[in-house]
Amino acid sequence: MINLEKGIIFSIENAKEAETCEEFATAIHIEKFDLPLIEEVVEIVNVPVIASCRQGHEVEAKLLEKAGVAIIDESIKSDIGHINKKDFSIPFISMFESEEEGMERIKEGASFLRTPWGTIGNVLKYVDMMREQKVIASLTSASPHDIAFIFRAGGYAVMLSSKIFHTPNPPKLMNAMAEAAKYYNDVEKIYEITKSVANIVRGETNI
Repeated sequence: MINLEKGIIFSIENAKEAETCEEFATAIHIEKFDLPLIEEVVEIVNVPVIASCRQGHEVEAKLLEKAGVAIIDESIKSDIGHINKKDFSIPFISMFESEEEGMERIKEGASFLRTPWGTIGNVLKYVDMMREQKVIASLTSASPHDIAFIFRAGGYAVMLSSKIFHTPNPPKLMNAMAEAAKYYNDVEKIYEITKSVANIVRGETNI
């Protein structure tokens, strides 16, 4: 099983972004179903690649498996249903919005659960709802102290949106996020990490 625990997953939109975040990432996530991009990123990075397919679309999932991704993210909403993930040899992430839905995805064979994209207040309710499962908090925006807070609250991993690439200094902020994940239980460290990127996030509630 791939270990994402207490790690940062960066969502990217192109290969250049994948190269930029690789050294800070536990894994790299590609949200759109784009086989040429997925193949390129799998080829150029040395961390696990997670790629998304439509819920219930087992052919898309088979193509992602063939493309060499490490994990399939069944989270693009559709009206097809859901994949029997036990038919695959690689792990799945499944999105959920209720405890009942989360347990159904686990029964289907999901290894990880993922919250819908949101800010810290929105995703915490999902983390708390499924505290005994491996829940990935999908954040559209965050600060280093948000990362620490999520992990102290029981989150398994954090997925950050590609919005981070639109900040004034993406590598510095990515490094701060990775450091916050590493030292989430050390308030002194989190204090210094948060200060170190204050100029990047100053004036914003979130990035």
